[in-house]
Amino acid sequence: MSDQQIEKYFKIAVGSLLILFFGFLANPLYGSGSAKLGGTFINSDSASVNGSLDYQWEMDKWQQTLETDYVYKEEDNEEILNEFVFNTKSNYTFAPKQYVFGIVGYDYDKFRADGDRKVLGIGYGYKLLRTERIKASNEFSLATLQTDSINEMIYRNSLWFSFKIVDRVTFTNKFLYEEGSDSDVYIRNETALNYTFDNGILFGLSNTYTEDPIDTNVLSFNVGVKW
Repeated sequence: MSDQQIEKYFKIAVGSLLILFFGFLANPLYGSGSAKLGGTFINSDSASVNGSLDYQWEMDKWQQTLETDYVYKEEDNEEILNEFVFNTKSNYTFAPKQYVFGIVGYDYDKFRADGDRKVLGIGYGYKLLRTERIKASNEFSLATLQTDSINEMIYRNSLWFSFKIVDRVTFTNKFLYEEGSDSDVYIRNETALNYTFDNGILFGLSNTYTEDPIDTNVLSFNVGVKW
């Protein structure tokens, strides 16, 4: 089987799994999410601004998630970071701690040499921990990566961890690793500590580290709403 045929069937499989997304659009009452806006202003010459919108909803054994992030950063009055990231993922739970998923991702970086990253993948996830205060999952997937200069299959590993320290305070960490034969290693790690009030308003501290292949690190204070 040729590489073109493998890519074709791979995309058909992922697309079939993600088609459930449209069914979820008709059931918004199942959803929950959060929206946040933040920034860091050290002085008049160094500043960053970031925003995020996360949404998820469930129906029986299916779960759909949407994640968007934007960050802009200047140092010494020079723009050094301008990035937008979008991911949507469909999970199907076939056992108490196991699920399969399909994912579509788009990553725009103004300063990336080979253009936007477009990812289409399918994989397997395992729920490492599920308690009242601690949740953790580990995911493995294969995906097609397309940029201006690359079109190849890549390996992905994602580790997600959440810890409710007390009733109003939650710590989360999301780690993503991607590697292919031609593309550079891609690493993204998002860490957040949030305090949520009874009315859904939240305040938090977050840090996003990216290796793509140049290292960038953005620390910010955030305010938002959770529903």
